Amino acid sequence: MSEVPSISIAGAGNVAFHLGKALISAGIKVDRIFNRDSEKALLLSEKLGAEVVEKPEELEGSSLIICCISDAALAEWIPKLSKIAPTVTTSGTIDALAFDHKHDIGVFYPMQTFSGTVPADFSNIPIFIEASSNSLRNLLTGIGDKLSSSVTELSAEKRGELHVAAVFINNFTNHMVDLGQQFLEKHHLPFDYFRPLLEQTVAKLADKTAYEAQTGPARRNDTVTIEKHLAALEPEQRELYLLISNSIQKRYS
Repeated sequence: MSEVPSISIAGAGNVAFHLGKALISAGIKVDRIFNRDSEKALLLSEKLGAEVVEKPEELEGSSLIICCISDAALAEWIPKLSKIAPTVTTSGTIDALAFDHKHDIGVFYPMQTFSGTVPADFSNIPIFIEASSNSLRNLLTGIGDKLSSSVTELSAEKRGELHVAAVFINNFTNHMVDLGQQFLEKHHLPFDYFRPLLEQTVAKLADKTAYEAQTGPARRNDTVTIEKHLAALEPEQRELYLLISNSIQKRYS
């Protein structure tokens, strides 16, 4: 990768923090940070050792602006920032190349869940890129290679499909754990009992498909146990339990 003299970040949330930390760890300096909430920008700048700017125009001269803001705001901010410097979004769902732009635009999407200050090991995080020019593509590939062992060029359509799967695999799974924790709390049972179970659930997927690894009463078509479980649940959770059990039974019928 050619030298990157100036990278700026627009945004100050979880993605901005974790990506900024990863860039610095890889020897890539983050020079400037812009965020509409100046207090959040200041907090992030202290963690990254970057300068806070009050106006987006002050990002002029950046080799790259990495836009880490909500998907809903990208239609406004990608065209605005790309008037200043080459700009990429970290979103996995937006067709960034469809936006109006002056400088090059693209995507730099690390497919991972980022929460607070929980460490994120970028070396194992797949990064997906797309660019409006070869020069930006080469720049993003070079940056990605410094962060991760997996950098892939992927169209907006395919990234959207990845994102759907990510919701099932990550977001819905986490929600199931939340429901389980609520049930445990109601019945005064500790969640710590379940940590080995969660770890084993994920570990099995190292050499099996989820289809092969599926267990439980729905997989066995154990209607007696299913009925006992349904009787123990509140109506809303009962409905969800039955819906998922029916889906599993249909999958293995």
